Amino acid sequence: MTDIVLSVASKVAEYLVALRRHSSYVMFSGSYTGQLKEELEKLENARQRVQLSIDEAQQEMKLIKAHPETWVTDVKNIFDIAQNVLEHDERAKKTFFFGWLPNLKERYRLGREVTRTVRDIQASIRQGQLEMVYCRHAPSRHVVGALDVNSSADHWGDTVIESRASILEKIMNDLDDEKLKVIGIYGQDGVGKTNLLEEVEKKLRSEKRLFDVITKVKVSPTPKLKNIQDGIAYKNIQDGIAYAFSLNLKDELSEEERRDRLFREIQSDSTKKVLIILEDLWGTLDLKKVGIPSGNESRGCKLLLTSRFEDVLAKEMHADRTIHLEGLNNDEPFKLFEKILRDRLKDEKLKPIAAKVVKKLAGLPLLITSVASTLKHSNMFVWQKVLIKIGESNIDAVTDQKSNRDAIVKFCYDNLKSEDAKSLFLLCGLIGGTIRVETLLVLGMGLGLFEGSVKRMEGSKELLKTSIDTLRSVCLLLDGGDDKEHVTINDLYSEVVVSTPLRGDNSLVMNSNYDSWSTEKLAECWAIYLVDVVDGRLAEVTSCRFTDLNILMLSQLEDGLGSPAHRHDERDCCRLDFTYMKDLQVLYLRSMHITTLPSSIENLKSLLSLFLDNCLVEDVAILGKLKALQFLSFAGSSISRLPKEMGELKKLRLLNLSNCKKLQIIEPGVLKSLVNLEELYMKGSFDRWVSPDEIPSKSCNVGLAELRSLTKLTILEISILDPAVILEGDSIKKKEILEPFGNLIRFWINIGNLDGREFEGSRTMKLKLEECDDIFSIEWVQKTLQKTQYLHVDGLRKFKNVQDLCTRGFRELKHLGIDNSPSIKYIINSSISLPHTTFMILESLFLKNLIGLDKICNGPMAPECFSKLKAVHIEQCHQLKNLWLLSEMPRLVYLEEIQVCECDSMQAFIPNDARKVEVADDIVELPTVRRLDLRKLGDMMRFSTGGEGAAIQVPFLFSPLSVYHIASI
Repeated sequence: MTDIVLSVASKVAEYLVALRRHSSYVMFSGSYTGQLKEELEKLENARQRVQLSIDEAQQEMKLIKAHPETWVTDVKNIFDIAQNVLEHDERAKKTFFFGWLPNLKERYRLGREVTRTVRDIQASIRQGQLEMVYCRHAPSRHVVGALDVNSSADHWGDTVIESRASILEKIMNDLDDEKLKVIGIYGQDGVGKTNLLEEVEKKLRSEKRLFDVITKVKVSPTPKLKNIQDGIAYKNIQDGIAYAFSLNLKDELSEEERRDRLFREIQSDSTKKVLIILEDLWGTLDLKKVGIPSGNESRGCKLLLTSRFEDVLAKEMHADRTIHLEGLNNDEPFKLFEKILRDRLKDEKLKPIAAKVVKKLAGLPLLITSVASTLKHSNMFVWQKVLIKIGESNIDAVTDQKSNRDAIVKFCYDNLKSEDAKSLFLLCGLIGGTIRVETLLVLGMGLGLFEGSVKRMEGSKELLKTSIDTLRSVCLLLDGGDDKEHVTINDLYSEVVVSTPLRGDNSLVMNSNYDSWSTEKLAECWAIYLVDVVDGRLAEVTSCRFTDLNILMLSQLEDGLGSPAHRHDERDCCRLDFTYMKDLQVLYLRSMHITTLPSSIENLKSLLSLFLDNCLVEDVAILGKLKALQFLSFAGSSISRLPKEMGELKKLRLLNLSNCKKLQIIEPGVLKSLVNLEELYMKGSFDRWVSPDEIPSKSCNVGLAELRSLTKLTILEISILDPAVILEGDSIKKKEILEPFGNLIRFWINIGNLDGREFEGSRTMKLKLEECDDIFSIEWVQKTLQKTQYLHVDGLRKFKNVQDLCTRGFRELKHLGIDNSPSIKYIINSSISLPHTTFMILESLFLKNLIGLDKICNGPMAPECFSKLKAVHIEQCHQLKNLWLLSEMPRLVYLEEIQVCECDSMQAFIPNDARKVEVADDIVELPTVRRLDLRKLGDMMRFSTGGEGAAIQVPFLFSPLSVYHIASI
């Protein structure tokens, strides 16, 4: 009987809840329409903001993403719908029976329609919160280390020129043709291949019909399988299309394992259509070794290739169709020139000069854009000078194309007002392709660039940025990716830098693209960069004296996984004679077999930058005699000891010991002597620090106490194997260690050798505690936590609340990981006073094996908490019953990814709570979630208890919903 009563009561409660919701449509229809008008005003403000950003980007000739433009169109449709709903308001106000009775039917209909429209508007406002409306593509994967030689890029605006429209249409038709699996585009440098690819991608995004996954990778003249594989695996989802696979290849050690895993991922779903774009092929690329299916195995996978050579595409890559991209024709070059100059050509005196100049530019969009950008703010004298530079002859530009090309680039170079910008252009041309900005900084400062009146490296970085912006403004440099850590120089410019002495007769530059130079000509070089030093070329270099040389850069090719091949004879390197290189300022050796440095290296009294990256080298004590040295890198080298002689380098500002896996000893006194050090990199390297109390004379290794002397340090990457070392010593010494940490702008600090995910560029702290929770009581640790952007902690035993780890609040924390910490009960406990900054900008939350975790949030949170959260991964938290309460969901407007695995007590994904949140139409909407993965949740009965088992709606889910081993749901 009791069961029957309870059952009836339960049903009655269900009907009462539904009745309350439906009756509210009638009773509060007036207030609903007021809310609708308020939301419409917010939406209009958002629309104006996005439209303004689109207009500004178009004026700057940026490539606009598909989503912002589609969003603006959708907003207009929502306004039309809302207007119709508000018109119903007039009908709902009409009454019956001489005004005594309201029109209940119309009021009900109005209330329901207004509620739905308000929900749509709120979702649209969230989708309109865009950080960037123009498109910048996912970065290609680059060579490990400083010098990456990748392909060129051609930007000539965001408009498809008429002659390109037919080619674009042809490419789209070919991509739609099931019979064509490999399509190739070829043409000379500067003709616009990369820009055409961007237009193809833009069209594919806007149509969203041909492919489920699109991934693009720049290859190079010397392709490396690992970089190509990583580029394909890189995760980047835009506008509902995956711009690569969500695949982590970092843990795959062998070339075969990486290849097989990538191959399986591409073929995992026979219905999934995949487009892989490989840009700038110089020769055959073995698709099988990369892991790209081809031939009969390709299924839904297509390849779109670009190259400057038709034979590479047709004969070596077996393209089913090749398309020739030629220069602009007819009046198109002048139209593009005119578009960039805008109002300048209203001056009738300039028009005839412009016509003559454009005729010499061979229809190449790259040169047209560079010259037009240079002339845009120049006076008549400069316009006339450009004609003199490139000649006023009637010879057709194509006939003497190379001569005209060199003259045009020299004109653009000569008109640069900054000497730093000029030298930076030459440096980029020497290296070629896509280059790390940090590499340019150290090489450039080794040449005396980017100094000005600044005294610190941070100031020099700003001067470098200014020079990069100067070169970008006239299209002599291009962006190298979304990360802003790379720049790209077109191969056309690189060839001119090497073939033309832009600085005068004594400024010859040589790189690996040269054929064969005489010994006399070689000896006159100002800069040399050889990327593949085999025995013959190394012998050629060792035979010259190089009295005018400022930069010498020698490296060997690495294998597919980035390891040095060392294919030359060690004795050849030892024969390098530096005796006559009095002016050498930069020496870069990579992947070379040296072992013993030649004694003549001590003659390099002017040397400021020295790289011995990935080199087989042992004794480096002789380097202590290079008193002028400011920048020194051993990254990835085989050194096992940093000898006391290195302490003589008093002017050293940067020391890079990253990935020196054999480095076991840093002799006492070395680090504390480097008092001018600003940047110290030791990631993946030495970690055997001795405690502050240990007497240096009784130890053969460096102590943490030596860090006290590095008061100028702004960047630090350091590993400390034993966390107990930090806790040893008296309180004064522990406080003194704080000094260098107070000035840090960027850091990566790993205590206890904790592995796991990385967030590149973030200020990182990793702590594997092993019952050393007291580390959090040390002042320098607390100071550092306030600046930390990524915190990963393993092994907490004393703390119950994660918020308590930083007493002053995590002001800048973006990513948080807590593992194997049985004492943790809550992430946030609002029963304890919270700093107002707690988790305000947190984007990622990773929780694993927290056996005591009861709730993520205990009690009400401040509105800002978790308001920026994008990804949540929870695994093996067996006491956790739910994620968030229904009342907390509105704050999670950016949430994109949810993964919950092996949580035995999980009952409901989003339960309702005491605040009785209304759920429209029994639906809990997650409007921004792209991935939802739930596995092995034994007690889970339903996704939500909002309104008694309300449905969860995920309108923009990209990958299929994953639900495994949840028997009761």
